[in-house]
Amino acid sequence: MINLMVGTNVSGRGGIATVLQVIKESHFFEQSNTLLLASHKSAKLPAGIDRLYVFISVLVKVVYYGLFYKLGVVHVHMASRGSYTRKAMILRLARKFGAKTIIHLHGAEFETFYNKECSKDKQQHIRDTFNMADKVIVLSSQWLTWVNSIVDDSNKTCVVYNAVPEITLPVKKSKQPIILFLGRLGQRKGVEDLINAFANITDKFPSAELHLGGDGDLAKYQAQAKALGIEKRVVFLGWVAGDKKNQCLADATIYCLPSYNEGFPMGVLEAMSAGVAVVASTAGGIPDAITDKEEGLLIEAGDVDALADALTSLLADDNIRVKYANAAKQKYQHNFSPAVIIPQLKDIYKELLEAK
Repeated sequence: MINLMVGTNVSGRGGIATVLQVIKESHFFEQSNTLLLASHKSAKLPAGIDRLYVFISVLVKVVYYGLFYKLGVVHVHMASRGSYTRKAMILRLARKFGAKTIIHLHGAEFETFYNKECSKDKQQHIRDTFNMADKVIVLSSQWLTWVNSIVDDSNKTCVVYNAVPEITLPVKKSKQPIILFLGRLGQRKGVEDLINAFANITDKFPSAELHLGGDGDLAKYQAQAKALGIEKRVVFLGWVAGDKKNQCLADATIYCLPSYNEGFPMGVLEAMSAGVAVVASTAGGIPDAITDKEEGLLIEAGDVDALADALTSLLADDNIRVKYANAAKQKYQHNFSPAVIIPQLKDIYKELLEAK
């Protein structure tokens, strides 16, 4: 018997790749006899041809393992739009070989995709796909409520939080206050709001800087910072990972993520693990990680004044900032470390295999 997990290549960028990297580093694949099939990865071929080639190769592999092995669990990591279409086909193929199937829903915009971008027939197809799965894993209590509104049997749905390894920070190099953002620079992440909020507090904190780490529309936000007269105070780091990311967290005074839509952001968990105070929006699963005024400060997405006030309060008060950061690190250790999360995945596999 063999189990298959289908998702982004672990060396890629983004939340799903990070989740799969944590699963890999926790030795889940070896311990559960699970093979990871990369359904999306960078290649030298043009983007459309690349996606088609990789997708067809996954279908061929599912057929191969279905014919020559006994398929146990086929576990797909799913986002919206094209990811949904590809993974729905893989799930249906896996079921033809008698596999138990898991949908692991990551898409921060999946509800928007379902409600605003899909026809009635496509919505029915999505409901059929979710009802067909033996288990549906979501990333937060908010997503659980929504998924339960489209499935017939809520007993098949459950929350499994993302996990990140505990971060050991290098020596802090920067002396000035730094507000750090990590992620794709775009409207969904609230980057424009963050720059506007930072512009509102620069006079109060003349040595503070805003560091933006990630790819995306850098030119747009560089122009915004210049128009606001703060271009020398906003540092664009590009995509950061590994030791560079850890140094950014070590130097950060506040980690900020004012997103409009989220699944369960890895950056917030990394900041919690690193003991960095968090200011974030109430989007997606963030309130499951951060309780307002307990482990950090939460604002409504789009409220620039509230965001500026939250940043001001933490920059001005070292004691409250340290209090929130320590509480967040403790919550991380109890709820979001691999030692807590990976056994939950193992239990789900065990449940499905025993039923099989």
